[in-house]
Amino acid sequence: MRNVESMQEYIDTRDFEVRLKNLSERANDRILSNVISHICWHGPITRTWMEDEISSQELIENESLKHVVDHPIEDHFGSEIRTGDKWFQDGAGRVVLENNIEDYLIEVARVEFCRAIE
Repeated sequence: MRNVESMQEYIDTRDFEVRLKNLSERANDRILSNVISHICWHGPITRTWMEDEISSQELIENESLKHVVDHPIEDHFGSEIRTGDKWFQDGAGRVVLENNIEDYLIEVARVEFCRAIE
């Protein structure tokens, strides 16, 4: 009987891994923060709790995205935009792929990143 349970645990783990990889870094950070908080205040997390947490982050991400069928072929930096990619368009009409946001902020918006030190 244990082998069947182990197989289901393996399948669930793989499913969670795939779903987490499809979420943004920000959503993964929120999940990690919630996991730490839950463990500290309530003890171990359950499979059901993790399922609910991932589902809620997927819902937040899907509701905040505008789904576009006729999307641009490439972004401002020449990166190809493929089905499923996330991108934004600024007020000047520049299209920027999610992976190129930092480049956009530095090169176009002239943002300077800083780090606080002692």
